[in-house]
Amino acid sequence: MPKNPHTAVQQAAAAAYRKYQDALHRYVLRRLRSPQDASDLTQDIFERFMKVDRTEAIRNPQAYLFGIASHVVAEARYAEERNPVTFDSELTDRRTEDFDPHTPDALADKLNLQHDIIHALRLLPDAQLATVLLVKGEGLSYEEAARQAGFTESTIGTYLTHARAQLKELLEAYWNKKDRRP
Repeated sequence: MPKNPHTAVQQAAAAAYRKYQDALHRYVLRRLRSPQDASDLTQDIFERFMKVDRTEAIRNPQAYLFGIASHVVAEARYAEERNPVTFDSELTDRRTEDFDPHTPDALADKLNLQHDIIHALRLLPDAQLATVLLVKGEGLSYEEAARQAGFTESTIGTYLTHARAQLKELLEAYWNKKDRRP
């Protein structure tokens, strides 16, 4: 019975993964602003490597993997530059770490959190609010939101970036002020 060539490719990729994963992870980690993305990007490198049709023709798998890594890092850095504002999970974790859905105050805490977010959303300019509601609220793509709102896709992206930054600042200031109350 002949060997399955697809299995051979998977075995070669798995061997390369085991051999080079630490070095590639360090390579990616040193070149990114957000280290939490390094594991995902390292995985992306190997997924791309597995898509290569003829891995047996690759003379130096390490050099080939680092070539893929340079492209993956370049794409990630480009994406970071286009969207410099990221979600701050630490801020929301601080608000929800003591949240226990089984306590009598759980519903009140959840309602307070919703109230805070709604209050911050109301402070956004109309165009930014509309963009947030279309993209995040209704799950539309930038293209669909642009068509519905009458903006360009780049304007949708700009409004969304500014809205995220403003919401983060508003909520952070509001929650910090609340935390200082006796």
